[in-house]
Amino acid sequence: MITLKEVADKIEGKLIGNQSIPISSVDDIKLASKESISFAFLPKYKKAIIDSKASAFIVTSQDDLGTKAGIVVDNPYLAMIKVLDIFDQRPVPSYEVSENSIIHRTTSKKENLHLGPFSVINENVTIGNNVFIGSGVKIGPGSVIGDDCILYDNVVLYDNITVGANSIIHSGTVVGSDGFGYHTNENYHHKIPHIKNVVIGDNVEIGASCTIDRGSVQDTVIGNHCKLDNQVHLAHNVKMGEGCLVAGGVFIGGSTTIEDFVTIAGKSDIGPHVTIGKKAVIAARSCVLKSLQGSAMYAGNPARPIKEKQKRDALYTRFEILEKKLKNHVI
Repeated sequence: MITLKEVADKIEGKLIGNQSIPISSVDDIKLASKESISFAFLPKYKKAIIDSKASAFIVTSQDDLGTKAGIVVDNPYLAMIKVLDIFDQRPVPSYEVSENSIIHRTTSKKENLHLGPFSVINENVTIGNNVFIGSGVKIGPGSVIGDDCILYDNVVLYDNITVGANSIIHSGTVVGSDGFGYHTNENYHHKIPHIKNVVIGDNVEIGASCTIDRGSVQDTVIGNHCKLDNQVHLAHNVKMGEGCLVAGGVFIGGSTTIEDFVTIAGKSDIGPHVTIGKKAVIAARSCVLKSLQGSAMYAGNPARPIKEKQKRDALYTRFEILEKKLKNHVI
């Protein structure tokens, strides 16, 4: 338990009210109880401050607090991250190697390795400092895991996979499987060999149950600081630049290039063989069938600039209304 003043000092905010109020947890504003601190910087939560049982609130304006205590901040999301870190009660990983795991004698490992039960590290793998590897993980020959990485339970890395420093791969993700590549001749599907690798940059986070295929003629690459949600699929030869955000259920087809800082919302399908320009935004459930320029928002199937799609949708709606009137002999 800490005081409201201590919280304010840690997040560099302006304290309003009794600085000695004890704070023992952070909770949703509707579920909060005494000694909770809650976030109330979104418009829909500001009215809830009056009836909330929380002892204090994180806001962007002192006026929102009324008679309640709280902390005023300029950047509420950064403040939220810091507050959640303060009250993070999850177990701190220990560094120990289970006797039920297997490490090949040629493995190169540095200090502080955690390896859970029933995990297997194959030959010529290089592992950096402070690496946490959960249970049931398989790391293929020749792979490289950078410093401070976390590989949660049941992650599978095929051979020659590179994972950059400070990256996180969540449970059930498979990296380096063959891409879906075949040439059909005389009713026979000839498999195209996938002889390249997967290269994952620094500070990358990959969600649970993702699948990332290795390249056939070039490496599949995920740039530094990219964040992939759960159940994302990257096909062979995909090139993803730095700082991209990819929401859940996105499929990216083979040989597609995603430039820096692109945002792709959930359930979208991209490519294959297209380029999405830097800082483009793809709305949810879009289908990208051709290359798109950067610094613009797109939506629909096929994906179009958002204003164009909205005009088309409005036109279709007008036609539907007109059709109903004609059927009912109103005009």
